[in-house]
Amino acid sequence: MKTAALTLASLAFVAGLAASPALAQHEGHTPARPTTPQPDAKKPEPAKESTPARVGDPYPLATCPISGGKLGSMGEPVVKLYDGREVRFCCNGCPPKFEKNLAKAASKLDEAIIKDQAPFYPLTTSVVTGKDLPAAPAKPFEFVYGNRLVWLGAESEKADFLKDPTKYLTELDKGVIAAQGKDYPLKTCPVSKKPLGGDMGEPVDVVVGGRLVRLCCKNCKKDIDKDPAKFIAMVDAARKVGDGAKPDPDAKDHDKKPHDHGK
Repeated sequence: MKTAALTLASLAFVAGLAASPALAQHEGHTPARPTTPQPDAKKPEPAKESTPARVGDPYPLATCPISGGKLGSMGEPVVKLYDGREVRFCCNGCPPKFEKNLAKAASKLDEAIIKDQAPFYPLTTSVVTGKDLPAAPAKPFEFVYGNRLVWLGAESEKADFLKDPTKYLTELDKGVIAAQGKDYPLKTCPVSKKPLGGDMGEPVDVVVGGRLVRLCCKNCKKDIDKDPAKFIAMVDAARKVGDGAKPDPDAKDHDKKPHDHGK
């Protein structure tokens, strides 16, 4: 009997131990299940800043719009974009002066570009309407977009131009190629010095600063973008020679290192 009583007491003690954790829980509380540690989720990479795109032509002038000095005379020009428009300066000290009164500085630059490109303007009609531009003594409405001179029949046409400037600049380029292609003065590529229309096939026409520049291949275009004023000067000098003027000595200052055309 004593043995049976001890056995029952032992069972009751063990059952009490088993039940005690459950009794210690708050009513209605379910113990949390053990979880396997999870690796930290990958943090999203910060968005890469996109490089602003240039609008229209590279800067076509050979001089700094602030100092008037020749670009390259103080080392590599400083290149800036203003609403996509490229402007090149002779040194780091000039951009802050340009930006101090941006509207005034841009207007002055427009005047220089208009003076430079007006003699080469190829069209007698508006690129927007196709109608004839005003005849003298009246004047077309003129403005500069992406370093390119544009003539329109009236200021009211500018809003339509700005809706699709690429379309209208393409039409303007076609006009330049048609007007200047017939009497193009160079027989060789101004970049590679290779004959145009030779082993490289048909020449590639590029318009910059209102001038046609013919290249032996499309890979030469990167050289035009790097120093457009240099190649504009070469074409202008060759045209003057064709008109009976003396060669421009600055036009002989060009690269003579081997040229990689690619494929």
